[in-house]
Amino acid sequence: MNKRLNDGVPSIEDYNKVIASNTFKDMEVFSDQFILDNKPALGKYIKRWVGDPLHQWSRQWEYPYVNDRVQQLASSGLPISVLDAGSGITFFPYFLNAKVDNLNMHCCDYDPILIDIYKKTNVNQKNKVNFSKCDLKKLPYDTDSFDIVYCISVLEHTDDYETIIEEFYRVLRPGGMLVVTFDISLDGTRDIDLDKSKILLNLLTKRFDKDNDIALDLSAQTSSPEVFTTLSANELNPDLLPWKAPSFLYRTKSFITKGTFGSWPPPMTIYCVSLTKSKPST
Repeated sequence: MNKRLNDGVPSIEDYNKVIASNTFKDMEVFSDQFILDNKPALGKYIKRWVGDPLHQWSRQWEYPYVNDRVQQLASSGLPISVLDAGSGITFFPYFLNAKVDNLNMHCCDYDPILIDIYKKTNVNQKNKVNFSKCDLKKLPYDTDSFDIVYCISVLEHTDDYETIIEEFYRVLRPGGMLVVTFDISLDGTRDIDLDKSKILLNLLTKRFDKDNDIALDLSAQTSSPEVFTTLSANELNPDLLPWKAPSFLYRTKSFITKGTFGSWPPPMTIYCVSLTKSKPST
């Protein structure tokens, strides 16, 4: 994968290229070994989420996308500090730690059980990760602490975009990069629908500088027949989708919360964007 991965919503073609790439295969090897080495430590957490995060429909694009941006900034050869905001516990920050020289890797999440899990996973990894339990609305880091903050499919599950975005801005160094990914519910039955996605993207681009070629027209992007969705993933491999119980349970929950049963599987896609904290004018 020499070409920089596109911002915005991935196409089916680009998605398929990524999962066929050597970088993705390298991730698979690392992820499989991480799960094997840390299975006892991950046990309780796996039951609450998934046992193999890399082989989830959206993560197969999001992890390579974020890795692409981290590698881009690390190409200067200078030491960099990175924060995985809302990290949970996965192979991914350890993968970055192993693949990027002079990386100072931090993770944070509000879940208290992760304190003990990170202690255990750190024992099994050559390169350690620093973990802090915290709320994203009040990060326990100094101003201008990080060269990169990335946040993978977290913001759509929060209720205060502005405060969290402001915290990301505060802890990033001038010229630093914010990388954000989020799911978009195409029928409005899951988090978050198209209208809220537009609000989130507007807040991000209002606070941070963006590249001129970043596509902001979510309506046009998500309506393209070439866009990668959960429906595409289902055709590729149904096991990529997280919904394992009978569909009527999920559809009933959607009806209770959203007032509609919706189609199955829930049609969703992913939006990814990298932004920059502006440097002070001289």
